[in-house]
Parts: sequence; structure tokens; C-alpha cells
Amino acid sequence: MSTSRKRLALEVAALLVVVALIVTFAMRRRSDSDRHVDYRFLMGTIVSVTVLTPDAEAGRAAIDAAFDEIARIEAATTRHSCDSEISRLNARVDGFVGVRVSREVAEVVARSLAVARTSSGAFDITVAPLVDLWTLNDEDFTVPEESAINAVLPSVDWSAVQVDTATRTMAALPGTAIDLDGVAKGYAVDRAVAVLGGLGIETGVVDAGGDVGFLGTPPDADVWRVGIKHPRQDGFLGVVLLGSGSVATSGDYQRFAVVDGVRFHHILDPTTGYPARGVMSVTVAAELAVDADALATAVFVLGPKEGLALIERTPGAEVVLVTGDGDSIGRVLVSSGLMGKFVEQ
Repeated sequence: MSTSRKRLALEVAALLVVVALIVTFAMRRRSDSDRHVDYRFLMGTIVSVTVLTPDAEAGRAAIDAAFDEIARIEAATTRHSCDSEISRLNARVDGFVGVRVSREVAEVVARSLAVARTSSGAFDITVAPLVDLWTLNDEDFTVPEESAINAVLPSVDWSAVQVDTATRTMAALPGTAIDLDGVAKGYAVDRAVAVLGGLGIETGVVDAGGDVGFLGTPPDADVWRVGIKHPRQDGFLGVVLLGSGSVATSGDYQRFAVVDGVRFHHILDPTTGYPARGVMSVTVAAELAVDADALATAVFVLGPKEGLALIERTPGAEVVLVTGDGDSIGRVLVSSGLMGKFVEQ
């Protein structure tokens, strides 16, 4: 088995364990006949949808509808398909003004730019040229030349993109390439949760590779119990207790390569062009997964001090942050709103 396939298999196994933990803790006192779950590969990861209903047919229909919605969001937001809206925008190398886009793309871009603004660009959807240099899924990976990184850095600038959600129009400066991979999964989770609710499901969980959205409250329990993966060991670092909303995790263990003893991962600092340092894992809790997704990346790039400060001034957001760079974790930091709601294992 190739290195990339082994890594994918390990990631899938870890994700399934996370889902199992959530379901076991949150739904353990409800009959298995009421619980319905399915898994599909979408948005580059394993996505699971779990619903709780005594009507098996309605549960299956709701799960299928949720997956259809996620697939629809992926088709619009991915840049890895030449037919997507984002790919067509990126093909306009001379820039564009007033191009009409779908409601989904407009909303995702608007949410992304809001987090870019509040994080001073730590989260940036114009990192596509940098991402293309860091081909971490390639078995022949080599660290990009500094000259190559410096050549594309001038085109990484979130302020080069504008969007108007009222008119659903966008503009971008020449040379700008958009990558929504750091936020689209969260938006898709939110939409899938909304679809479940619209179909009468009262309790459910949608997990897209660590971006998790909750519908309703768990039966026979006051809170959802969400496992946070240990960034350097098998098993879990701890459990977060949430009443509602969503969580998203960014970790340096998700996609990486080790060259000469140095770990190079996929979470890039837009100001340097290199992987961010000093943090191993960031889990953000927020009402919407789209916000949690973007904020998790922003906090990871900003680092412990500035990252915690960002969360503390963001209403409704909380974070569990693990510091370190090497083989052993450093400190586990928790925002003020999660004090007493994060239980280390």
C-alpha cells in the first residue's frame, strides 16, 4: 500500500472512532433500532450522517438528502474540478468584476473574508498558489524552493477578493486564485444539518472529517460529548461538553510529510508561505461549523497567544489548543468559555 493510501486509511479509521465516541456517549441509552448512520467519501474525506428516529424509512431518506446537499456544495466550491464555480473563477487570470455566483459561493466567501479580516489574514482563501506548491499527498514530496514560495506570495492577499451577498456578485484582482477547502466542509455540514431539520429529524450528527454539526440535543443527556483526538498518540486527548452548535479541528497530523526530521503539514501561514509552527491541534466550538472551520485555521496560524485572543473576542466561539512542534505535546490551552467543559483523558 502506498504511503498516501496508508495515511488515508489511518485518517479514516480515526474519524470513524471519533464518530463512534460521539454516538456512544450521546445516544447510548436509546435503542439501536432508532439510530441510523451512513458513511460516504465526499469533500476529500469520510463524511458520516447519524440520525435518531423510530421511522427507519424517514431516517434513510433524511440521510440521503443530507449527503446530496453536501455533494451539491462540494460541486460548487471545490477547485479540483474544472466544472465548479470556483474553478471557473480561478480561470479568469486577468481578474474579474461583478461576476454573478451562486448563493452558496457568495455566503462561503463572505464568511471567509469576515474571518480573514478579524484574524488579520491568518485565514486566507487566496492561498491556492501556495497549496499547489506543498503537494503533501505526493509520495515524492520535497520542500518547495524558497524562490518558488516568494514568487507566489504577492498573489496571496484576501483583500484582493470582494463579494456582495445581496447581489451575489464577486470581484478579484488579476492573479488571484481562490481555495475554499479550509471552510467549505464547515458550510456543507451546516447545510446538511439544516436539511435534516427541515425533514423533521430532531436529533442528529453530521461529521465531515472533524467538522461536526449537531442537531437538537442528545437523548437522555444534557450535552453532546465530543472527543478530541490526541495529536501524537492513538486515542483521545479529552472530551468537550457542548449543549449545541458545532466543532471543527485543524491538526498538523492530518496531512503531513517528514523531511530530515522536520514535520511539514498542510496548514500554511499566508505571510511566510510555510507551515505554521508552534501548534499541533486546534478545536473550535461555534454555533455554525463554517465559522468554526475558518477560525480553527486562523487560530492555528496565529499561535497560542494571538489565537486565544481572537477566540476571546469572537462572540460564541471557544477553543481547545494544543501547543508543540515535535513528538511530544506542549500545553493544552482552553478558552474561558470552556473552563469546566473540557475533560482531559
